[in-house]
Amino acid sequence: MKFLTLLSFCVILFSACPKVSNQPTYNLGETIMVPLNQSIQIGNEKINLLMSDVGEGRCPTGTNCIQAGKAKISMDFTVGDAVSAITLESKGLCEDETGSCGSTTNSQGYTIQLFYLYPYPSEENNGKRDYMAKVMITK
Repeated sequence: MKFLTLLSFCVILFSACPKVSNQPTYNLGETIMVPLNQSIQIGNEKINLLMSDVGEGRCPTGTNCIQAGKAKISMDFTVGDAVSAITLESKGLCEDETGSCGSTTNSQGYTIQLFYLYPYPSEENNGKRDYMAKVMITK
């Protein structure tokens, strides 16, 4: 009987523990790494950002191109229940990660800036699709 009481107590105790999230929490004004097809939540702001598609057109390193090209990133930017489709662009032949290679857009009172899109295409990773966008959201 004592065993059943102890077992019941342990089950109740452990089921009441809060669940720990493995997803990092970000705040406005911080640099955020957004993986392709993974939703990122911004702290207490009820903001979600999802990079849904990448149209890669940047000139790969190690090749000669007539134009530098660009990559277009499609994202769903959600504030509360309102969802906006946004597009950001990353310049080709530009490997500066401080923001000069990416575009900026405004949506729902927020500014979303693309700093860089990883990986930059090369002959070695031409088929690689593990894209990560380095962005910042400000109000």
